[in-house]
Amino acid sequence: MRTILVVPDQPLNRDLVTALNESPEIEVIRQVDHYPDPDDFLRIIRARRPDCVFFSTEDFGKFQALAAVIDAHMPWVPIVGVARKVDPIETIPKLMHLGVRELVSSPFSREKLGETIASIARHLAQHPIPAIRVGDLYAFFPAKPGVGCSTISVSTSCALADELYVRTLLLDCDLMAGVTKFLLKLGDSSSIVNALEHADSLDEDLWSQMVGHWHGLDVLHAGELSPPATLTAASLEVVLGFARAQYDTVCADLASSLDPFTVQILREARRIFLVTTPEVVPLYMAADRVRHLKELGLVDKVSLLLTRKNPAYRGLSDGEVAQLASLPIAYQFSNDYEEVQEAILDGVPVSDRSSLGQSIMTLAQSLAPAPSRQQETRPSHRKRFLEFFHVPSARDHETVWRG
Repeated sequence: MRTILVVPDQPLNRDLVTALNESPEIEVIRQVDHYPDPDDFLRIIRARRPDCVFFSTEDFGKFQALAAVIDAHMPWVPIVGVARKVDPIETIPKLMHLGVRELVSSPFSREKLGETIASIARHLAQHPIPAIRVGDLYAFFPAKPGVGCSTISVSTSCALADELYVRTLLLDCDLMAGVTKFLLKLGDSSSIVNALEHADSLDEDLWSQMVGHWHGLDVLHAGELSPPATLTAASLEVVLGFARAQYDTVCADLASSLDPFTVQILREARRIFLVTTPEVVPLYMAADRVRHLKELGLVDKVSLLLTRKNPAYRGLSDGEVAQLASLPIAYQFSNDYEEVQEAILDGVPVSDRSSLGQSIMTLAQSLAPAPSRQQETRPSHRKRFLEFFHVPSARDHETVWRG
C-alpha cells in the first residue's frame, strides 16, 4: 500500500517512518513536514494517488480541513490519525464524527502498526479503489496564424475555471508565437518550457511554484518564444501526464504547424478543435490540416470551430465552409472586434455578456466533465454510524483504535 504522511512534529515523524519502514506491506511515497494549504494538499493527493494517509491530529482544526479534502475528492482513501498521546474520551468522538476509523499513537511498535495496516488492507479489499480518471486534454489547433485560436482557447479555459468551477489548466504550446502571457497579463510566472526542462524533478511543490494564475485558472505560458533544442518527447509526456493527474480539464493552445511537439500533443488530446475563419485562404489551410491529420489517424477527433462569423457579410455559406474545410462546422463564433480588443486591453477573457462570450460559454459547457466525472465518485454504500466502530479493549485505547 502507498501512503502519504502529514506529520509536522519531526521527532514523531521520524519514529513513524522508522516503524513503517519495518512493514513491507506499506510504502511511504511522500512526507509533508507541515499542514499544507487544502489546495496544495489536493494537488499532492491527485498526483500521488495514495492508498491511505497518515495525518497528525496535533492541530485538530487543520487535521479536520485536510480530512475534508480527502472526503470531498477521494472518500475511499482511509485516514489514519497520528498522535503523541491519546485521550480516548476527547479524541475518539471527534474522529468518529469525521468518519476516521484509525488512530495510532507513540511509541509505534510493529505490532501496533501491523494491526492498523491489516485493518486498512481489509477495508480496501472490501471497497476497491475506483478507477482513476485522468483529466481530459483538449487541443486548440489553428488552421493558420491569426484566426483567433488563442482568443477562443483562453476564454474557454477561463470560463471552465471561473464560471463552471472545473479544475482547469491552460498550456500555451505555441513555443514560437504564444500570446497567453500577454493576453492574461501573467507577469513573471514560469512557462511550459520551464516545466519541460524540469520534467525529471517535477513534483507537486515545484509545479505549484511554476504555474501562473488568472483567478481560478492555472496557466503555463509559452515562455520566451525561443524554445531550447533540448526539449524531448519524454519530457513532454511527463509534463502532460502530471498535468492530467492534477486537473479535470487541460486546454492546449497550439502552433499552426505540424511539428513533432505539436503532433505529440494532438495524439494525446481527447478532441482536437481546428480553428478557422470563413475566408478562402484559412479554409484552404484547414483542409490541408485535415488531410495531414487523416494521415496521422487523428481525423476522427477533429471538430471545426468557425470564428469571426459575420451574418451581415454575404460571404461563404456554412455549407461552402464545411465543403472547403472538409469538415462540418461544430461551433460558430461571431465577429466582435471591439469586444476582443477590450478584453485584450484589460487582460481578461471575452465577456460572457456578449454574443461571442455566450458562444464560448456553450463550448466550455460541452467540455466540462459530467457531474459524475467532475467529482470522484463516492462509494455507493455509505455505512451507518454504528457500522464504523466497535468498543475497543483497554489495550486498544492505549495503542490502536479503529472500527
